Amino acid sequence: MFVSLKRLAIKLAMRKPAPDRIPLSDMARVRQRDYFVVNFGPKDDRQRFLVRHVMPEGFTGLWFQGNGPNSEQRTIANAELTNFELLITHYFGELEIRYSWSLEFIIKHSFRYEYLPYWRERLGRYFFNRRSLDEKRRIHVLRLVMDSHLNGNPLRSTVDIMSELYGERWLHHPQQEQLHRYYDLMLDSFVEAGELSRGPGRAMEIAPQALNTLDSFSEDERRHGGTMSIQRWMLIVTLFVGFASAVQAYRALVPAHAL
Repeated sequence: MFVSLKRLAIKLAMRKPAPDRIPLSDMARVRQRDYFVVNFGPKDDRQRFLVRHVMPEGFTGLWFQGNGPNSEQRTIANAELTNFELLITHYFGELEIRYSWSLEFIIKHSFRYEYLPYWRERLGRYFFNRRSLDEKRRIHVLRLVMDSHLNGNPLRSTVDIMSELYGERWLHHPQQEQLHRYYDLMLDSFVEAGELSRGPGRAMEIAPQALNTLDSFSEDERRHGGTMSIQRWMLIVTLFVGFASAVQAYRALVPAHAL
């Protein structure tokens, strides 16, 4: 049964096979995408085999050697599907929808499920593009870069930072060029101040000076917070003293029998 479901899912997907070159940056061509890439392989490497053709007795395609581009032509029999995990990727407009369960793909494909996330994304992007993207403060961005470094997933470029701040939708926002230049200049200022350095390919790398800058800012914030707290208490005391003085003055001016 499971072999039959896998084969049916593969047959449905291969009715619209993806071209050899899938457009990723030409938005006019990206929006026209509606095709599938079908892979299967061992549990931890589902993209080992790329399906090219469906035959009655099995499938022909490319079996990749290791993690590189080297591959060889191979035929996989239907019975061998029990040894492999399936991965179907649907390129639909700007979306990439992945399926790893045969039955899930068959059901959702029958109901054209892809239109639900597609229109949800379009609607979300419409409202996102209508709002102005605020420019984050320099210290906020530096702290973001530091946190990403400490978490083991460092932000290396302007694109990384903008994606972290605004999500992937910023790529289609009317302000995207303006904001990209703004954060480019900000990263250059970090380098100039010794807080970041540039590695191979202009990739950003955190420098020890960034920690000193963040510590100094935190200390200034604590001092400012302490100062504001003292000022609030002084205001309360001043108001209390003023009220008490007003009461004393009123009692001094008004005769006791008139009270």
